[in-house]
Amino acid sequence: MKYLYLLVLSVFLVSCGAKAPEITTEVDVENITNEVVSEINSELETIEDEMVPVKDIVKIDATYTNPAWEVDMVINYTLSDTGVIETIEVSATTYDLTEFNEEVKSQLVWKTIEEAKNTEVAWGSLTTEAFKKALK
Repeated sequence: MKYLYLLVLSVFLVSCGAKAPEITTEVDVENITNEVVSEINSELETIEDEMVPVKDIVKIDATYTNPAWEVDMVINYTLSDTGVIETIEVSATTYDLTEFNEEVKSQLVWKTIEEAKNTEVAWGSLTTEAFKKALK
């Protein structure tokens, strides 16, 4: 048994003295870079395919005077490819046009500008007239 211990100890000591193999890692930076760039370009192509072009917003600034003060009306709208109003927003900093804006949206979206000019937006006659004049 004594010899067995000596034998195991000798093997252990010899193995400790053995030179460990060198581990070298070579990184192919150029190849990795090309793979990453290729993957990014692929993702960008996918994103570009999913993008929807932004429509030009037409902005009209108009003023009119109601019995109390001057109103600075701002009209923003976008047109579809067929020439109908897709979105429209009417606002003012000097007067609350929230209700008028809601009426305009409900009555004028999907109409042409020409149709919008001839539509009586039910809210206030001064506001409606100023709005129609601004569209012209």
